[in-house]
Amino acid sequence: MKCSKCKVSTTGLHVVASNPDKNEKSSIPTADFLVITWTEAETKAIAEVFGEGKYSFDTLKGNNFTPLKFTGIDLPALAPYHGSFFQTKINGKSVVVLKADWHPKKQPALSDKIVRKLLGEGATKHYKNLVSTGTGGGIWDSIDVGDVVVTNNARYGLTLSTAKQALRFTGIHDLVGSNSPEGAPWFDYANKHFIKKDDCVGHELLTAGGREHRSGTPKIIYKATGSEVLAVVTNSHIGNGHINEEKQNLATYKKMGASLDENDTYIAETCKDINFKHWVSIRNVSDVPRSDNTEQYTEYQLCSSINGAYAVWAYIMGH
Repeated sequence: MKCSKCKVSTTGLHVVASNPDKNEKSSIPTADFLVITWTEAETKAIAEVFGEGKYSFDTLKGNNFTPLKFTGIDLPALAPYHGSFFQTKINGKSVVVLKADWHPKKQPALSDKIVRKLLGEGATKHYKNLVSTGTGGGIWDSIDVGDVVVTNNARYGLTLSTAKQALRFTGIHDLVGSNSPEGAPWFDYANKHFIKKDDCVGHELLTAGGREHRSGTPKIIYKATGSEVLAVVTNSHIGNGHINEEKQNLATYKKMGASLDENDTYIAETCKDINFKHWVSIRNVSDVPRSDNTEQYTEYQLCSSINGAYAVWAYIMGH
């Protein structure tokens, strides 16, 4: 895996993390932001960027997060907990980072129950904002490995039923939020001050089979140009084992959205049911269907996840 020894830059992030607590909990703290990650690499990256050097996540057993086990909700298959979390602050805003141990594509009904429990079904929700973040496939021709797609639109992909594909979900109205002191959106600030300057990530992404050299510096993408559709497209399966399906249907996917994943539209559907509108999908591109390297995801998931963590930081700074 590339970037496994990268020294992530955290200077200027305004992070103040809580002290680790490895004692199991049956509830999770409320906060301004709930950030959900899904894989070990994604969680490792965000722990390094958001953890102020206090947190690490190498494996489900090799980490110092707080285990979370809700009472009265079935556990995911083969998992001892529903997830694990840590608390931090970004520029004074409270943030809970939750590594999910459930998989919406495999357990949609269980996922619905857990998300309802997390957010709250009443008029007063437990969080002001929900960020679902992680790796994804890049659809647009202009998107390459290491780029990050930020969107408030979600839909189901071609592996779901026709009825599911017809559904559309919209999250937070103001995707960008306030500008940085430089007068530009915080996403542009992160592009300039963190992603562009992270030599380790940039170098690793440009190794053979990774980012195409013509693509330039990785970037956070938060708006579409021309006829492009800025949306996350959620399939019931993606990745290396299904790369041929994605390649064969790439022309169709280009009309549907910017990134491919297997979580966010399931989450968006639950959010709509409980009238929670302040959600966003932030997907770091770990692989592109057009590439001949079928191991892109395995090799570049951590590199791209570091950039994804910077994008989550920028979103929090702007809201």
